[in-house]
Amino acid sequence: MPVIKYKEVEHKKIEGEGIAHVTKAVPIGKNVGWDGHTMRVFRIAPGGHTPRHQHDWEHVNYIISGKGKLFLDGKEYEVNEKDFAFVPPNTPHQFQNPYDKDFEFICIVPDKGEY
Repeated sequence: MPVIKYKEVEHKKIEGEGIAHVTKAVPIGKNVGWDGHTMRVFRIAPGGHTPRHQHDWEHVNYIISGKGKLFLDGKEYEVNEKDFAFVPPNTPHQFQNPYDKDFEFICIVPDKGEY
């Protein structure tokens, strides 16, 4: 399927240590025949955050809407709608939403990053 409608993508709440108020959708990956990478969409509600962590694969990110903070390798960056961010492998990182509106972004990772 070459076109996936945003409204048809199911967001699921994710839970775990260091995670608060985050949902994830997986619109493009093996489900459409894309081998090697997976496109995920994360939505972080106000006050939410992903865990602070690192791993041996990179992230390519595009901010769809809202704004948030990206903790990356000891520095904090504000990211806004239509910004891009690259998270290198083995680099400590975390996305946070200290603002009053949802923060939503695309995150593309190699398949091993989609667990």
